[in-house]
Amino acid sequence: MSTVAYPATKALAKAFEGSYRTAVCSGICGDAAHQLRGGYHIARESQPSTNYSVVRPEDRPGNGPDDAAAAIDMSMARTDMVLTTRRLLQVFANDRDPRRKYINAFNGWLGAGDAQRWDFVTRSVSRASSDHKWHIHLEVRRRYIPNAVAMKAVLSAWRGETLAQYLISVGVAPYAPHVRPQAPAYPGRVLARTGNQHPDPFVKLWQQRMLARGWKSLGTADGLFGPKTEDAVRRFQAACRVGVDGHIGPITWPLPWTRPLS
Repeated sequence: MSTVAYPATKALAKAFEGSYRTAVCSGICGDAAHQLRGGYHIARESQPSTNYSVVRPEDRPGNGPDDAAAAIDMSMARTDMVLTTRRLLQVFANDRDPRRKYINAFNGWLGAGDAQRWDFVTRSVSRASSDHKWHIHLEVRRRYIPNAVAMKAVLSAWRGETLAQYLISVGVAPYAPHVRPQAPAYPGRVLARTGNQHPDPFVKLWQQRMLARGWKSLGTADGLFGPKTEDAVRRFQAACRVGVDGHIGPITWPLPWTRPLS
């Protein structure tokens, strides 16, 4: 059994190369090392049924071809790496963006610190290996591999098109102008993880708004500023491109209400 790069995937890689000055496709089908550990560069039929890349609902047998690679590696210079990562993060952070459903995860770099992996399914962020400081690794959900519509959506995200631009390009009327809800008044103090065991009503209010926007990793809105809340704050700050400190200060406080959804 061998892994195949489907025409829609190869077309996506070629289109991406044409969108960034330094971008060069460095792999779709995995090499021998990839084969040993499995993953989205390897066909579903060529790895154990327990591998992480074939157990999610849209990656399981019956969803898309069994012989296809489902990831693209794109090497590029630092400037393009950072630009691409920021553009993909705009889609990652927008819970109303339909392009999110086609992407499983991507590994990228924001130009400082570690390379990271952004998981679109769990909305979680984790550390990625250092080679992802020079190449983007993007995984498409296996169900959508032969789907040209899905690949167009992924390319749109990669190119940094706004949600409105993408919807117009596929013949869908953009959402009506969004009336941003007014954020509650800032509590006048920074909310941070302190070990306090007493619920804070302002922390709870912020948690409730984040949960409403789809940040399920918070768990429950209990008013306690624990590790899950701190992690969500950091990831949301990174997605919004504001200072990442894990604290809810005057800049971070209103963002769940006022940050545009498109």
